[in-house]
Amino acid sequence: MTRYTADGVAMARYLVDQLPPAADEIFARAEQGIDVIEAPTVAVSEAIWTAAKKGKIAGVEVETTPNAVLRGLVNDGPIQVSPANEQDLAVYGSLIDHHSLHDALIIANHRVRGTEAILTKDKEFGNEATVWR
Repeated sequence: MTRYTADGVAMARYLVDQLPPAADEIFARAEQGIDVIEAPTVAVSEAIWTAAKKGKIAGVEVETTPNAVLRGLVNDGPIQVSPANEQDLAVYGSLIDHHSLHDALIIANHRVRGTEAILTKDKEFGNEATVWR
C-alpha cells in the first residue's frame, strides 16, 4: 500500500474527472483501497472552496455545496484527512522562507507522514516528489 499526499487542485480535478493519467491511476487505486491518499485540512478546504465557489474546475461547470464536496472526497471518496500536528508545524516553520503558507503546510504534511509523493501540478513543489502527468 503506497501513501500519497494530495493538494487542493488534484482533489478538485478528481471531482470533475479531469486528472491526467498518472494522478488518475493513483486516485483509482485509492478508491479500490490499494493505495491511500492523505490530504491536510488546508488542502481539503481549498478543494471545497474551489468546487463550491468558483463555478468551473478545469473548464467543467460545477454547481455543488461544501457538504457535497466533503462527502465526495472524504466520506464517500478516497481522501483521508490528515490534520496538522506539532511535528507538521515544526517542519512548516522551516519552510516559510521558501514557500507560501499553503504550500509549506502541504509539504510539511507530506514530509512528516513520509508519503511517496504529492499529487499536484504546482511547480512550486519542485524539490519534492510529485505526480501529475
